[in-house]
Amino acid sequence: MSEPRTAATTGPASAADALAKADALAAGMNKQVIGVQVAVGGFALASVAGLAIMGLAPAPGGIIGGTFFIVGAAIMLSVIGASAKARPAAFKRRYGLMIATWALVYVAVVALGMTVLLGNEAFWIVGAVASAIPGLWFLLQTRSAK
Repeated sequence: MSEPRTAATTGPASAADALAKADALAAGMNKQVIGVQVAVGGFALASVAGLAIMGLAPAPGGIIGGTFFIVGAAIMLSVIGASAKARPAAFKRRYGLMIATWALVYVAVVALGMTVLLGNEAFWIVGAVASAIPGLWFLLQTRSAK
C-alpha cells in the first residue's frame, strides 16, 4: 500500500523537486532533438552533394562518389535517429514523412537522370537541390514545434 499524502510529501519541496526533474528531462530531450536536427541537416547537404556528383561527374566515378556521400549520411541519420529516445509529439510521423518524401525525390531524380535526362546538367542541379527540401521541411517543423 502507498503511504497517505501529508503536507510533508506534497509541499513546496516535493513540487520543486518535480519541477527540477521535469526541467532535466526537457533539457535531455532538447539535446536529443538537436542531435537529430544536425543529422538531418547533414543528410540534406550530403544528398545535394551526392546527387550533384552523381549527375555531373563522369561515370563510374560520379556514381560511386555520389553514392558514398548519400550512404554515409543515411547511416549517420539512421544511427542518430534510432538512438534518440525522447522525442517531442508528432516527431515519428514527421521523421517518417521526411524519409519517405526524400526517398521518392531521390528515386525520381536518379531514375529520370540516368535514363530520360541523361547528361542534362540543369536537371541534376535542380534535382539535387530538390532532394534537400524534405530535410529542410523537417528542420522547420521541429523548430516550430518547440
